Amino acid sequence: MVIICAHYSFAQDLETIKEQKFLTYSGGVSLNNTFYKAIGMRSQRDPYFWQFNANIHFNILNLVQVPFSLTLSQQQKQFSQPQPFNRFGLSPTYKSFTAHLGHRSMNFSQFTLAGTLFFGAGVEYTPDNNPWRASAMYGRLAKPVERFAQDGFVFAEPTFRRTAFGVKTGYEKEDISAHFILFKADDDENSITVPDSVDIAPQENLVLGILSKFKFLSVFTFEIDYAHSMLTRDKTATSGTANEFSFRNNLGRLFTVNQSSSFKNAVSTKLTFDGNLFQLNLAYRRIDPEFTTLGSSFLNNDLQDISGGIALPLFNGKVSLSANTGVQRNNLDNQLAAQVSRFIFSSSASIAATERLNTSFSYSNFSTDTRQKLLEDDLLSDTLAYFQVTRNGSVTANYALGAEKQSNVFGTLSLQDATDSDKNESLFTNVNTGFSTVWNTVWRFNVSANYNKNVITDSETTSLGPGLGMGRSLWENKIQMNLAVNLFNNYIQSELQNRIVTLRWTASSSLGKHHSISLSTFYTDRESMSEGENTNTKEIRGNLNYAYRF
Repeated sequence: MVIICAHYSFAQDLETIKEQKFLTYSGGVSLNNTFYKAIGMRSQRDPYFWQFNANIHFNILNLVQVPFSLTLSQQQKQFSQPQPFNRFGLSPTYKSFTAHLGHRSMNFSQFTLAGTLFFGAGVEYTPDNNPWRASAMYGRLAKPVERFAQDGFVFAEPTFRRTAFGVKTGYEKEDISAHFILFKADDDENSITVPDSVDIAPQENLVLGILSKFKFLSVFTFEIDYAHSMLTRDKTATSGTANEFSFRNNLGRLFTVNQSSSFKNAVSTKLTFDGNLFQLNLAYRRIDPEFTTLGSSFLNNDLQDISGGIALPLFNGKVSLSANTGVQRNNLDNQLAAQVSRFIFSSSASIAATERLNTSFSYSNFSTDTRQKLLEDDLLSDTLAYFQVTRNGSVTANYALGAEKQSNVFGTLSLQDATDSDKNESLFTNVNTGFSTVWNTVWRFNVSANYNKNVITDSETTSLGPGLGMGRSLWENKIQMNLAVNLFNNYIQSELQNRIVTLRWTASSSLGKHHSISLSTFYTDRESMSEGENTNTKEIRGNLNYAYRF
């Protein structure tokens, strides 16, 4: 039966081949050029920089989808890679299968393989009429890099060649899903020569994960993301065994235990209630100290937090209220000299008072305390050593004018203050207000005023100034031009220190169905007026971009 069905399906594809084009494609390419000039100061970047991008989607007989991406750019890392930086990859799709070839990234879960770029191959199987799912990858995570130093300066730290493979398989339907994940990364200790003066060792990492989500009683949803990471920080260390669980000693070539091996867990759960009148959520997360997965570029560890929130729509959606709160702490294994605890509370309200007036309010409170661990009579006791409280509040409003609501008056006020146990205090104030309008459908005008004031203990800095912008559409909206000018006066202790004027001009045009070009110029003029110093510096940056769309 399987052979007959497969033959029938393939025969149907053959019947439509004559009606299909063998190859169609869409997407585009672009060339970006940046020019830079500094006057009265040291240049902050190269005078010229270019970058070429291509994103093309190929369709073969309407059966195979092949997205392709390519980036070529001028590389400025003189000592590590003087040649232009080249990166390419494609992800062709055929029915339920998607392949990832070249420089690609895949995401299994946040604790296993989490979007890390690799050079290799991957495949995903996600059928529409079948709940089973599967993904796999194999590739290089890091190139071997020898240590490079010149004139006493180190320009490249050594890196072992790191390869990895991973498998994710599971079951997924609308109300339930369950996935099992295996990820393995391994360093090749023979890929580079490590000097005795450099403290670096080849690593090995095996991560087992479970990712699940299910809905019950029609209004509750439970999610869990769990991972167990086995990490050997030095593959050349003395061999050993893991006494806690014997299965780690019997993984063969999949993972080898030695004296540098550690075994850590990470879990994240969330329970959501989605009712007609309100929504609730409760989340718990715990990541063991030193939990590491080589499939993620960065991941915080040694933390445990519990959080919850509520969302409440009122008056047919004209008013939306929400609040979230949570607590977090570290030092889960009591090995640190100090323990940090945090309390977080935030709330917001959005009000559509009328068809013309919209307002929103938000408030949040963050408190942190650090407790020093003291040894008294062979017992650990806590002493509060430091605490900090930070509060944030903001108000925004927008009012539409005119019969067609093409003019708007807007304003924003935000405040943040912080205090700590060392009697340090700070207050940050930001005010932005302005007016914008559209005239005769082709002219756009806006005027604004900005005010920022920062008070930190005995220091006070203020920045204020106006802004003006205008835009114009030409040639039946085929050309768009915009001009923006801003002025900022910066004060310290009420004394003028410097004045900054910025000017930005942009123009863009679509030439037919395929071509587009844009040009922008950004000019900055800084005049210093501090005591004993009166300097003037300027920076000019231009950008020319051409794009062709298929």
